Amino acid sequence: MTETQPFSQPTRQSSAAILFILGGVLKMLVRQLWVVILVFVFNKKSSFDTYTFIFIGLALFTSAMSLLNYFNLYFYIKDGELVLEKGVFRKSKINVPLDRIQTVNFRQNIVHQLFNVVAVDIDTAGSAGKEFSLHALSKPDAELLRELVGRQQKEVGSWQPNLTGEEWQGNSAEAPPQSAIRNPQSEIFRLSPLDLVKIGASQNHLRTAGILMAFVISFADDVERALGLDFEKEMTWWLGTTDGSDLMSWLVVGVPFLLFVSFLGTLGRTVLQYFDLRFLRTDRGFKIVSGLFTRQEVSAILTKIQYVQWSSSPLMRLFNMVKVRIPQAASVQVAGKLSVGLPGCYEPQLTAVRTAYFPEENDMFWERHGIAPFNIWLRFLKLGPLPAFILVQITKSWMGSWSLVWLAWLLVAALLAWRWQRTWHWHVSEQGLLAQWGVLQRKSVLLQWHKIQSVSTRRGFFSKADGLAQLTFHTAAGAVQVPYIPVPKAAAVQDFVLYKVEVDEREWM
Repeated sequence: MTETQPFSQPTRQSSAAILFILGGVLKMLVRQLWVVILVFVFNKKSSFDTYTFIFIGLALFTSAMSLLNYFNLYFYIKDGELVLEKGVFRKSKINVPLDRIQTVNFRQNIVHQLFNVVAVDIDTAGSAGKEFSLHALSKPDAELLRELVGRQQKEVGSWQPNLTGEEWQGNSAEAPPQSAIRNPQSEIFRLSPLDLVKIGASQNHLRTAGILMAFVISFADDVERALGLDFEKEMTWWLGTTDGSDLMSWLVVGVPFLLFVSFLGTLGRTVLQYFDLRFLRTDRGFKIVSGLFTRQEVSAILTKIQYVQWSSSPLMRLFNMVKVRIPQAASVQVAGKLSVGLPGCYEPQLTAVRTAYFPEENDMFWERHGIAPFNIWLRFLKLGPLPAFILVQITKSWMGSWSLVWLAWLLVAALLAWRWQRTWHWHVSEQGLLAQWGVLQRKSVLLQWHKIQSVSTRRGFFSKADGLAQLTFHTAAGAVQVPYIPVPKAAAVQDFVLYKVEVDEREWM
């Protein structure tokens, strides 16, 4: 009797998906009507009866739409393709060949864990976002779906396990053992609570502060009208000043408070996102499982990894840690929100990633190069004059002639630009590129030539006179740039790399 192909018949998600569809619709409504909700909750002058009927109607509408969306979404596997049919008023059908699927990633928040289901994100290299998502699927069904994808890729030759004691290849005539298909994995690294604190403390708190300020400035007027408040008057009373324009008082109290809130926010976000992070080595690459309330399980297929990038801030270097990114050939969504990477790890884990991606790295001869001094002027123009001018103009009203002290930033910017040019090095071997740069934030990129899609050179308006060009290596996961170098050298490297890409028979993904 022939075994039935899993998912051969149209299959619905778990019934728990209704809750997640409902939640998605409610989130959309809250984003659009949050000011109205504030008025209803806090403004005593609002009409209870009117808003009550409005919210009852919205609740009934969202519930009906959630049920209709659930009962009109099916997925199944037919002729080597994963098919998704969905839509209530507008029907759509998505066909994805199993061998073109790049990643099958899982997400599991508290509600998912309560119902023992997971959200599944399916991605291919050619999509502008996730190809499609399933809100709730039982964990056994999700694992089976991912197993079928791996089995299909094995059959077409893209499945290349890396198992101890065996040298199975995707194009082997002999089928791999069942244990190989079920993705054996070993743990490389796990973040401890102390590691989380180190990572949270070393994040960019100024970026968080900027986001908070942008949010307050963007929505302060709407909140004031909704709640009938005057934030400036309240802050003036709290600070004990009589003039709301007392900038010094605002700065003395507001800046430390903003930085403190930013630190707490960044640390909290780090704990929530990376709690109990486990970095695993699988037969096909790497897997990262992390999250406190929402557990994410994201995979990186070794053959799809385009390059390896790592960076470190001054605090991270104090902790002997680096941040690692592993961009792979995938859509914008995976490259962003669900990109594979470690927010912080130590040298052994970085070495493990580099060795898996580029086994021959330590056996290669690397020829070292620098960048032209012209880059000092470009860097200085970006860092120096404009920030100094803005600081002088902002502080002139209350610092007077002392505001000119900010011109000292020009000297700091010049020093930083000089150091940046001195630390920029790129190394070339027969098989790849290693680039390193940075003063405060140091970055490195390791790239294999056969991963490159194209190479381009660009000459800027001011660099033409000096005979310089910017060299860019384009991959399926982004570009790696080498700042302005002599045109003959850029042309020679471009020809060399294109030749290596042409003669290399390895697949780029």
